[in-house]
Amino acid sequence: KYTVMALTDTKVKNLKPSNKCTPTRPDKYSDGDNLRLWVRHTGTKVWVSDYMYQGKRQSLTIGKYPVMGLADARKRNIEIKSLLADGIDPKAQKQKYTAARNGISQFSHFADLWYAHHKEYVTTKTYKRNLSQYERDIAPIIGHMDIADISAPDILNIGKRIEQRGASDMAKRAIRQVSQIFRMAMREGKIKYDPTVGLTEALKPHKVKHFARIPFDQLPNLLRDIEQYGGDEVVKLGFYLFCYTFVRTNELRFMQWSEIDYAAKLWRIPAERMKMQRPHLVPLSPQALTILDRIKSMNLSDEYVFYNTDTYKPYSENAFTTALWRMGYKGRMTGHGFRGLASTKLHELQYEHKAIELQLAHDTDNAVSRAYNGAELLDYRIKMMNEWAVVIDKARAA
Repeated sequence: KYTVMALTDTKVKNLKPSNKCTPTRPDKYSDGDNLRLWVRHTGTKVWVSDYMYQGKRQSLTIGKYPVMGLADARKRNIEIKSLLADGIDPKAQKQKYTAARNGISQFSHFADLWYAHHKEYVTTKTYKRNLSQYERDIAPIIGHMDIADISAPDILNIGKRIEQRGASDMAKRAIRQVSQIFRMAMREGKIKYDPTVGLTEALKPHKVKHFARIPFDQLPNLLRDIEQYGGDEVVKLGFYLFCYTFVRTNELRFMQWSEIDYAAKLWRIPAERMKMQRPHLVPLSPQALTILDRIKSMNLSDEYVFYNTDTYKPYSENAFTTALWRMGYKGRMTGHGFRGLASTKLHELQYEHKAIELQLAHDTDNAVSRAYNGAELLDYRIKMMNEWAVVIDKARAA
């Protein structure tokens, strides 16, 4: 029961616990309009708003006296009635604001968790690049916001700002990073959906950078020059793996022994090492496995396949570039050029376009990309890669 009385600042100040007040039964005074003041046995005074929500009576603590005075309590009580009129549960709203005040529902809170996890699975260079982009382009726009309140236009605004600097690739990367953070929050049950889906389509199309590469009919000459190359043997073997697998340069350079599944004859590249942040499967032909066995017999490293014992780290991209220059292919061929060469020839040989794109791990921002499944068409791709190795061997023989 409530003691109904027109509360005033003086009355509230002078109220003391009564003889009937116990730890479980505070004294309760009504100011009217469902605003109550509870006086606990300790002398603590709290403001409580009573209301009906979805047919049930609820009580919500809205503040302590004297931090919240009578006038502020009445104002807060009116705000609660306004929320109810809009169909909003005041208790849920309070929990949301409390979480935001403590920082546990802010986007920056989830970003901190994701980057701490991300750091363990990527190179230091990649981690620093991604974190720098977050601090520069993402955090100032949405870092302070409650993650549940962030909408697709908020995120697209980030991409558009970056795009205005002429950095279309960076704009898409930023949106992908935001997506990763949202998906982590989804896995923890904090939000129900990822608002970044489809946003990269709203950005300007990427201008394709064409890497220098020779036509296929000059491949036999290149393979002869590689065979006769008098430089680093590991670099030479790396070129052959470029031919057989046509992966990106960084994917080959940081290849790890733990990623090689000898039983399945597959190279399993984790998402953290892929440009599109998706796991990738590379079927390994017998020829590719033979090259790996040759490198393994050199005992260079238990971790990295292409480990430079002079620098105590994986081979640099410059090691392959310089070798091509020394062989006379400056401006004519790059490590990345093996990808374009393979794509063109495999299409000429009428292999399925989708299988080729999957093996190249391309991101075309279309339905095929969004529904990506690393094992899709795997049997077909294994057959294609084994037959491609035979094509390379014929070029070597020529």
